[in-house]
Amino acid sequence: MSPAKFKNISTNQSLGLNGLAELELLYKREMPDAQSTLAPAARYHFKNPGKSFRAQLALTSGVSLGLNTQDNLHWAAACELLHNASLIHDDISDASTHRRGQESIHQHFGADMALCLGDWMVAKAFELGARNALYGGKLVTLLAQAMQETCSGQISDITQRECANLDDWQRIAKGKTAPLLIAPIKGAAIAAGLNAEQNEKLNAELQSLEKLVGYCGLAYQGRNDIDDIIPSSRRSSDLDGRKPNLVVSLFAQQGPSADEFNLWYQSDDLSKLSQWQKRIASSDVILQANQSVDYWLLQAELLVLSVPPELQSVTAGLVASVKKMTTNTHIIKHQGHIA
Repeated sequence: MSPAKFKNISTNQSLGLNGLAELELLYKREMPDAQSTLAPAARYHFKNPGKSFRAQLALTSGVSLGLNTQDNLHWAAACELLHNASLIHDDISDASTHRRGQESIHQHFGADMALCLGDWMVAKAFELGARNALYGGKLVTLLAQAMQETCSGQISDITQRECANLDDWQRIAKGKTAPLLIAPIKGAAIAAGLNAEQNEKLNAELQSLEKLVGYCGLAYQGRNDIDDIIPSSRRSSDLDGRKPNLVVSLFAQQGPSADEFNLWYQSDDLSKLSQWQKRIASSDVILQANQSVDYWLLQAELLVLSVPPELQSVTAGLVASVKKMTTNTHIIKHQGHIA
C-alpha cells in the first residue's frame, strides 16, 4: 500500500476520533427525558461508552465519502446505539454481571430496566437514521436488516447444544459480529449517494466489502474463542455454557478421543469440564485455530483493493484494527463483541 493511503488511514482515524467528542454531546442531547425513569440507566451506561468502534467506522467512512457533518454524526450514533442495545440485551441472556468495567445494566438496575433501555436505544437508532432527508428510508431498512441478522446469530449462539460443526460455527460467528460492522460503512455509502442498484461495478465492490467484513468477524471471533480456552487455569465460559467455539469444534472433529468428548459435550455433566479444557488447550487444534485466524485476516487484506476506492483506506484501517485486537484480546472481555 502506498504512503498516501497510509496517510489517509491516519487522517480518517483522527477525524473519527474527533467526531467521538461530538457523538458524546449528541448522546447527552438525545438522552431519555430527565423525568423518565430510563434517564439514570442511560446516563450510567454512557459513563463508559467503550471504544465506539462502529461509530468510528461510520464517521471515517462518511469523511472519506464527503458526507455532510450532521448526517455523518446521526448515522454514526444510530449504528453505535444499535450495537449498544444488542450488548444490553445480550448481557441479560448471558447473565453477564459486568460490562466495560462496571456492573451491567440488568445487574445494576434489573432486567426490566435493561430490556426497556435496550428497546429505547433501538428506537432512537431508527429515529436518527430516518433524519437523513434523502436516504432515511434506506438507512432505516439497513439498520433493521442488521439487527435481524444479529438477533438470528445471537439466538443460534445461545440455543446450540450439539457441538457446532465448522460450517455452523462460521455461520453463527458471522451472524453475531458482521452485520453491525458492515452497516456503518455501507450506510455511509448509501447516505453519500452511492447507488449500487444502478451500478454493477459498485455492486460488486460492495459485495467485496461484505466479504471483507465477514472475514474480520471470523478472525475476531476465532481469536476470542482461543482465549476462552487458554489458559486452561481459567474456566471456559463456552465449554461451561456449551456455546459455539472454533477450538472446541476443531477438537470435536479432529482431536484425540473426539467420540468420547462429543458424548460428554452433549451431556449435562460439568464435572469433567476442567479435564477436557486442559486436553483441548494442549492439543494441536490450538495451532489450527490460530492458522485459521491468520488466513481470514489475510483474505480480508487481499480484498481491500476490491472495495469502492473511497472506502479502501477505511477498510484497511478496519483490518488493521481487527489484527491489533486479535493480538490483544486479553484486554477485551466482552463475550465475542468488538465493544
